[in-house]
Amino acid sequence: MAQQPLNIGSYSVYLEQTTSSNDELKLLVNNSQVPEGAIVYTQFQTKGRGQLQNTWESEFGLNLLISIYLKPQFLLAEDQIWLNLACSLALRETAEVLSNEAVYIKWPNDIFIQRQKIGGILIENILQGNRIRMSIVGMGLNLNQELFSSPNAASIFNFINHRVDPNQARTLLCEKLNHFYALLMGNKRALLWDLYHTHLFAKGQLALFEKEGAFIKGEILGIDKKGKLHIMHDDEIKSYANKEIAFIRIINEH
Repeated sequence: MAQQPLNIGSYSVYLEQTTSSNDELKLLVNNSQVPEGAIVYTQFQTKGRGQLQNTWESEFGLNLLISIYLKPQFLLAEDQIWLNLACSLALRETAEVLSNEAVYIKWPNDIFIQRQKIGGILIENILQGNRIRMSIVGMGLNLNQELFSSPNAASIFNFINHRVDPNQARTLLCEKLNHFYALLMGNKRALLWDLYHTHLFAKGQLALFEKEGAFIKGEILGIDKKGKLHIMHDDEIKSYANKEIAFIRIINEH
């Protein structure tokens, strides 16, 4: 019997302010009966987190900050990348609908319009044996914030010059997550793979990276099934995990 798509967001908890929506959802799951697809969303996080212990910058009430509870127990631990693909595609498509701009996924899980970051994802997987027992998926999407400390950050407002309703954005994201998570449950991996690479930021372009304090140039080719980025560097294809290399910028000569 085929698995039915989740109704993500039908069970929701709203917090005006919290340290971290991911942490709140983990507490909720551990201390009560919560259905898969439950969400926690908030106006403001005092300790919002990004990848690799980075902080997430967001002004009160201006952006979408949400965490989703999933149980992808059909995935082996070594196949975590597929959950990343599905969630990245859902957030990317949400941003594209809201902005009517071309939106890209910058490896491993940032969301870009043009060359500026408008969103990001932090997935925390809890394993049981060789499988994923549960996942807490944190997502941030900059909707209405106008000013950022980083020159590389932006919001949808910066591109369309009018406000986005956060409730509309949250509802749309839940719909997109339902769609892409259903594809994942249905083992439509080839489709997810092709879509991810279609929308991969700077694919086929020459870029500058930082590795262990040194700068290297390479052409972005795509990712592999372990989530490593493949780069053509010095006429050789090399693969890098997220912690091994940092994207700096596109080089306009290729």
